[in-house]
Amino acid sequence: MKKVLTMILSLTLLISMTACQAQKPAEGKYTPGTYSAQAQGFGGTVTATITTDTNAVTEVVLEGAEETPAIGGAALETLAAAIKEAGSAEIDGVSGATVTSNAVKTAVSQALDQAQGKETAKAELKDGTYPVKSTGYSWTGMISADVTIEGGKLAGIAITEEHESETGEMAQTAFDALIPRMIEAQSLAVDNISGATATSNAIRDLAAQAITAAGGDPAQWQTPVEKKSDIVKLEGYDVIVVGLGGSGILSYCAAAESGAAVFGIETTAKLGGQSATTTGPMVINSKNEAYQDVTFANPDDVYKTWIDYVETEEKADIIHEAVYNSGTYLDYYIDQFGFEFSGMIMSFAKPEWSQFWTRYVGENGTSNIFGPTKTNQFNRAMDKAAALNEKNGYQLELTAQELLFDNGEIAGVKAVSYDGTVYEIYGDAVILATGGYIGNEEMVLENWEAMPNTVASLVNDGTGIQMGLAAGGTTYMMGVAPMIHILQVPNLIKNDDLTADQKAILSALALVKGETSVTVNGEALDPTLSEAMIPEYKYYNVYTAEQIEAYKNEGLSENFATATSMFLGQGGSFEVGQPIADLDTILEVGQQYKNVLKADSIQSLAEQIGCDANVLAETLGGEDTTYYAVIVSGYTYGTVGGLDVDVNMNVLREDGTPIANLFAVGTDSMGVENIEGKPYTPWGGQAQSWTFVSGYLGGKAAAEVGMAE
Repeated sequence: MKKVLTMILSLTLLISMTACQAQKPAEGKYTPGTYSAQAQGFGGTVTATITTDTNAVTEVVLEGAEETPAIGGAALETLAAAIKEAGSAEIDGVSGATVTSNAVKTAVSQALDQAQGKETAKAELKDGTYPVKSTGYSWTGMISADVTIEGGKLAGIAITEEHESETGEMAQTAFDALIPRMIEAQSLAVDNISGATATSNAIRDLAAQAITAAGGDPAQWQTPVEKKSDIVKLEGYDVIVVGLGGSGILSYCAAAESGAAVFGIETTAKLGGQSATTTGPMVINSKNEAYQDVTFANPDDVYKTWIDYVETEEKADIIHEAVYNSGTYLDYYIDQFGFEFSGMIMSFAKPEWSQFWTRYVGENGTSNIFGPTKTNQFNRAMDKAAALNEKNGYQLELTAQELLFDNGEIAGVKAVSYDGTVYEIYGDAVILATGGYIGNEEMVLENWEAMPNTVASLVNDGTGIQMGLAAGGTTYMMGVAPMIHILQVPNLIKNDDLTADQKAILSALALVKGETSVTVNGEALDPTLSEAMIPEYKYYNVYTAEQIEAYKNEGLSENFATATSMFLGQGGSFEVGQPIADLDTILEVGQQYKNVLKADSIQSLAEQIGCDANVLAETLGGEDTTYYAVIVSGYTYGTVGGLDVDVNMNVLREDGTPIANLFAVGTDSMGVENIEGKPYTPWGGQAQSWTFVSGYLGGKAAAEVGMAE
């Protein structure tokens, strides 16, 4: 998803410039022509194309297909008009779209320099240490740093306060890798650390702020970092694993323990993927001593419930493995690779399944918002698996691009490193474990009615599924609803435009139950719907001006007491019955960030929602007054449907025959235990359990195929 980082930034990234004419004008202000430049926005590249006559800007076209449509994308038209009117990049940004605004201004400035025949040189910087602050991935606080300029160069970025580690373990990769790369390159145009885009953008902004404070211009610090053109061939592997999140690591481990020579590819800078943000897996009938006092759910009951839920026995053999061997395979990874779990959690589905899924043990007892910190367990398992064969290896920041073929048969994987090096890795079997397709909006919209907000990694962009299709495979239940358990306003306010307590009040207005809740179709929300089945994964809590006035004078009522977000709380609090004198301010800022709609009639509100006014009038009672609609959005962990596989995790063709040396695990194939038209199996821990089950089955089967070649 293209989330917008709602913060005050001075983000300027890689500038890529082309122009029809760039010679110095002989007369007038500009050389007439059309000029183009690019800068990195939040979601992707923003392109500014300007046309000039000798003295004026006559046309401005701004493009940013990957910016968030509701904020960054919507801001482009406003910014284009402002730039044309001003004839320069010296304009005000659009509130709530600061990253996009700054990217536009940077690109326009560079395009205008081309039109004037200017050559950009770095201004001299004043040495010193500059305290700066920016917003990253975390919704609980900002990042503070001391940036040192020495000898006119960027000499150091010391993080003095950060909240990124409260909301996951990925951000540390940006602190560890991006900072030294920027210092070495003396450029802000260093690529983001894959999987840590928001934190990378924040680090870049910290440096940009310091450069500005030192008398420089961040636009002059956009020297492209030269990429390598080397091609490296790695040969002789039995198994290649594409993706080293949970399922990829577990596949790697099972294949390596079987004696296979294994190579792993991971696009991010750390191991564990989405599995490092989960609580733990479903487990039934484990023999491990940690569960000696547990009364497990009856596997026959679980199996029957599961088959009844998916309404078919087509994948009964796979579901049988998922139920009856969930404990067996978990025990294998505990015994062979040191995974640790503790305690049991009751099922969401049946009270008699009171001990149904288990928790990872956090590293040294530590945890973050999403549960125990557990990357250390995946690191430990990979270290042990890699040591089982001197040929075994894996590489981070290496992105798979396509399968390699030899006479029509799968022979390996082509991948590209962050530094530009191309790798051709040859092996006899390939396991796809790329985490589904939530990061690919085109694929999402082919299968769902809308793009939801997400807490998942957007590097999970469907690469594995597309590779499987290119090899002749087919998909299964691609349209299963997203994994959504979390609700919040759609555009989290991460900076100080509101205090934490004010943010808590805004969230409460969104999340409270029992008020007037309206769907995107203008109908009353069915309160029995699960989050994943709400139309377009969002709805509106609608309040009248009279209600808002009452909250200002009397405070929120008792039904707001529990209106908080699971996982996406921002640290603030409120008391019911306490007057909210600043509620107008809260709502105004909410409007700026596209979290609140304000309308003076039902017709106007219907137009903003995009629904039928007559339907909305019936829902609201038909009375025209001032309305405030606070938007509620579902946040997904990721996708469910994927490639069709058999019980060995072999990818299947449309005719049902297996592609002998191609396998898919994790959310690249989890559709086989689900059904379209319903939420993914809702009793707790299934996705993470599938990681272990599919990882074991796929790893063992791939090793057998690879070692037989």
